[in-house]
Amino acid sequence: MPLPRVPAVRAAAVVALLAATSLGGAQEPPPAGQPPGEVQPPAKKAPPAQAGRPLTQAVIDEAVDRGVSFLRQTQTPAGSWGKGTNVGPGGGWAVGYTALCGIALIEAGIPPNDPGIQKAANVVRAAQPKIDHTYEAALAIIFLDRVGEKKDKPLIQGLALRLIAGQSGTGGWGYKVPIVPQSDANLMFGALKQLNPPQTGSTPSLRDRPGSLGLCIKMSDDVRPKPPAKLATGAAADTTKTLANLAAKLRGLPTFIDPARLPLVEPKDKRNDPIVGTTDNSNTHFATIGLWCARRHEVPTERTFALLNRRFQTSQSADGSWGYDFSAEGKSGGSPALTCVALLGLAIGHALDLDKNENVRPEQDPRILKAFKMLGGRVGAPTGFVGGDRPTPKAAGGLYYLWALERIAVLYDVAQLDNKDWYKWGAEILCTHQKPNGSWEDGGYPADHPAINTALAVLFLKRANLTPDLSRRLLIDPSRLTATVNTPAPAPPPPPPPPPEPTPEPTPEPKVETPAPAPAPKAAPAPPPEPVSTPAPKASSNLWLWLALGGGVLLALLGLLAFLMMRKQPEERPRKKGKKAARPRDEDDDDEEEDERPRRRRK
Repeated sequence: MPLPRVPAVRAAAVVALLAATSLGGAQEPPPAGQPPGEVQPPAKKAPPAQAGRPLTQAVIDEAVDRGVSFLRQTQTPAGSWGKGTNVGPGGGWAVGYTALCGIALIEAGIPPNDPGIQKAANVVRAAQPKIDHTYEAALAIIFLDRVGEKKDKPLIQGLALRLIAGQSGTGGWGYKVPIVPQSDANLMFGALKQLNPPQTGSTPSLRDRPGSLGLCIKMSDDVRPKPPAKLATGAAADTTKTLANLAAKLRGLPTFIDPARLPLVEPKDKRNDPIVGTTDNSNTHFATIGLWCARRHEVPTERTFALLNRRFQTSQSADGSWGYDFSAEGKSGGSPALTCVALLGLAIGHALDLDKNENVRPEQDPRILKAFKMLGGRVGAPTGFVGGDRPTPKAAGGLYYLWALERIAVLYDVAQLDNKDWYKWGAEILCTHQKPNGSWEDGGYPADHPAINTALAVLFLKRANLTPDLSRRLLIDPSRLTATVNTPAPAPPPPPPPPPEPTPEPTPEPKVETPAPAPAPKAAPAPPPEPVSTPAPKASSNLWLWLALGGGVLLALLGLLAFLMMRKQPEERPRKKGKKAARPRDEDDDDEEEDERPRRRRK
């Protein structure tokens, strides 16, 4: 199954920041939003007949020895690695290179009092006052903790306070952290101790784990360590008083604010702001490990880890992964390497009981189960051989991913993912592609460097556990977790078949029909006798009444007109007869006619 586009290659800027070497000037880390690389899926082909020599512990040990030899040979006379001579990108990341290579050598068995280790420690100690980048501050803490000298305790505490001050309200870290003045550092450290007494990670556990990944199964009935004592009555007032003693700029740090008041919103384009800047899960990865190591030096971290735990509880993607950037809805995309970072944060939440929910164990936590199932799909099947067609580290996801996978699998005591031995798969890849000089190249992240590549490969092959006390505190049944992860997820039920689309019926063409002659009207049948009670006239009967009245009036007028005409006709008939013999006459004739009328009457 092809992997999605992985901001993890950006996330693998984890080491890119440390590995940005300078030829004529150092480079700043890749800017946010640069196009991520494409991570190819691990090869799952069956090994060919002549794949190479079998993978054995002797082969792995030989690869580690050659890697250690390369690191020792490339250390500068001053004790550093790389071409850098100072802190940060402007100084070539000298502290980051040196601390990571020193950690790898100690994990490979070089004693802390070795001259090379001591030279490296002196490089880190000298640079401590100027360290203001998350990667270097965290790696310096881890390295000095591994060196194990008491004189480094104040240095570790000072670097840890910078990390705590640089934490964002979303619980993560960006590229830079503030350098806290000593006076503020003293007030800040005292306030943290009063608000949340430290629970050192080195406290002896009720059980111990084997030093390396073994078959020991921790039972589910292990006893959970007692939580820290609750604050006495009046603690709220004491908290207010404690915070009042801090400077305003310190009271505004997220670690001193109630998480309920901190919105899960990231500022944009502030990746280099030392306080409340834009965060990413790559810087957060190193800061988390560094602060866990600082717990061994009495640094109170519970409030800081509570914000971290909330970050990963609220940002998981639907496929079980986490991405490079923070997104409260899990929309930043998924990356296998950064999913391992989130599993570290969730493990701390369970180990310190930050959720105050004792009913959900790690092997039952749905977030953890989904994450491991996601990782199982990003692990290839081992062949048992070195050589052949083993994918390159870059094709497998990058050296940063392999190291993050190793660290989280050792922490959870998981030997298989999706029924595949993750360690053998990674060891075959690393032993196949080691260079003749003992180094590894093409680590799969921007501006990679052979020293950083080799340090990450050695940490993987040695199954290095940088947080062994966290492993002891994490109460988990790895057999149940492994069984759940190895069980294939039930296939989702097939979707219901779509309803059949109705077949459209052809529309009949309209037929032109010659209208048939209307039948002769038939006499309407006599209406049935109406009942005695006459129904109320309908509203439309008024119209007919007015029409009837109008018709009656019209008939009356016509009759009157006819009567007048008939009466006038008899009077006109005698006149018409006289007119036949009449001639024209003048006024004299009229007078004579009038004279004759009385005469006629007398006669």
